[in-house]
Amino acid sequence: MRIFKDEEKLSPEYVPQELPHRENELNMLKTFFSSILSGSPSISTRVIITGSVGTGKSALAKLFCQKAVSEASRKGLDLKTLYVNSRISKTTFSVLRKLIEQLRARLPERGLSNEELFHRFLDYLDYKGSYAIIVLDEVEVLLREEGSEPFYLFTRVGEERMKIPRISIIFILRNLEILDMLDQSTRSSLLGNIIYLKEYDFNQLYDIVKYRASLAFRPDALEEDSISMIADLASERGDARYALDILWRAGKYAEAESSNKVTPEHVRKAAASVYPTIRREHLEYLEYDSKLILFALAKALELEKSAYVTSSKLNEYYRMVCEEFEIEPKSYTSFWGALQRLDDLGIIRIKVISEGSRGRKTYISLPGIPTAILRKELEPLLHNRQL
Repeated sequence: MRIFKDEEKLSPEYVPQELPHRENELNMLKTFFSSILSGSPSISTRVIITGSVGTGKSALAKLFCQKAVSEASRKGLDLKTLYVNSRISKTTFSVLRKLIEQLRARLPERGLSNEELFHRFLDYLDYKGSYAIIVLDEVEVLLREEGSEPFYLFTRVGEERMKIPRISIIFILRNLEILDMLDQSTRSSLLGNIIYLKEYDFNQLYDIVKYRASLAFRPDALEEDSISMIADLASERGDARYALDILWRAGKYAEAESSNKVTPEHVRKAAASVYPTIRREHLEYLEYDSKLILFALAKALELEKSAYVTSSKLNEYYRMVCEEFEIEPKSYTSFWGALQRLDDLGIIRIKVISEGSRGRKTYISLPGIPTAILRKELEPLLHNRQL
């Protein structure tokens, strides 16, 4: 059964035409680079995009570059956008080689210093009447390898030429504090235009997952509960990349099982494969009553075909499981205390949602392990109870 219509749309390299909840930052980049896009730059623009993993730093820069090239083309400007990841190109020389390769310029590379090669690069842009926006991603690696030199080269050499500024730069890094390794003058030249990307919250991740799923999956292939569950899992870290990885893996599990839907169970399997949170030894040392509650949760989620069950519904299943194993169920207070301990251990997740005039409801989910595997692990532990 085909689940995907275009799974490439979930690839880390894919740049979508929209970035939900990054519209303001996209407009800010357009403002910073307005002089280039108007064809009359008076200075070289330098921008830093910073934020933790999965906040969309690279995607934001790449999408802006695509839009900038289109706008420049409409105005008759020759704008090049050049992207280099410093985790791959770890030295100034390898960065320059990558830039020249993307520019498709036939420039001598041997026998020249980095500064001489960079001047040749700028001369080529002058000769062609072109402008370039350079995106240097993961520049922490470059900084650790070579210190201030590459930053001085890219920010100061162009200024010393007394010609039309042909290049502008977007630096991408996770933490601004690493710039403390630079000398004062280089650091001050970098800290003018900073775009800080906050981690995504649940609602933002929900929108992102839903949008990317609409590009990657067949219509109605992704259950609503599955979207919520993925957003919930990823919201702990605010990480859209993690959310999309789970989404892709869940789709692959569904496809392997010839399912026509990506269900919460497929999401649980995907999450367990990406980041296994529960090990057998964790289960062995749980209190017997906690094992009963987990067994009841696995059953409830399977039978209800849902990503979540309410605490009251789970209590009903818990009582049925107690009857099955001939155990006297604990009071609701004790049941709730056990739930909180399981939540503290990261085995389950408790989520309290306000439902307006109907008050608040407590929902329980099992993010880190498929229900079938959990039941299989728990069953012998429950049968081997030492009385």
